[in-house]
Amino acid sequence: MDALALFGVFLKASALSLGGLSSLPLLRGDLVAPGIATDDQVIQAIAIGRISTGPNGLYIVSLGYLVAGVVGATMALLAASLPPLVIVPITAAARRWLVATPVAGLVRGVALATAGLLAATGIGIVSATGTPSLWQLALAAIAVVLTYRGTVHPAIVIAIGAASGLALGR
Repeated sequence: MDALALFGVFLKASALSLGGLSSLPLLRGDLVAPGIATDDQVIQAIAIGRISTGPNGLYIVSLGYLVAGVVGATMALLAASLPPLVIVPITAAARRWLVATPVAGLVRGVALATAGLLAATGIGIVSATGTPSLWQLALAAIAVVLTYRGTVHPAIVIAIGAASGLALGR
């Protein structure tokens, strides 16, 4: 895949996402389905993005690097930086319109749709790597319960999950 096409894929995912991992379904569809990237590369990029400092959405820079080296990382970084640089001045100019009830409802609906796409993508990644064990499903359920209210820091949940995976994964 050439650099311009890769930039287009990352720009589309960045422009149509709400941040964090919400670009994952689009990237997986555009990179894994045609065979440009593998699910393992996507998982590695997410892991690197989660342990790195900064926003979670910058995992696409790692994915760009895994797909096309330094050029891919550069294209991903430019594509991830461009939408916020365009949106911030627009939102500053249209602030009153954006807090209207219909627009707030639209944003909530998009957030719920993104959550559904993330769940479907997560299930697709898990099923592509094999059937999960019962302890893995229980660990995922415990992680959801612990992070739902926001009282437990996600880093603690990740550390507990990593320790449990090492202890139980054999």
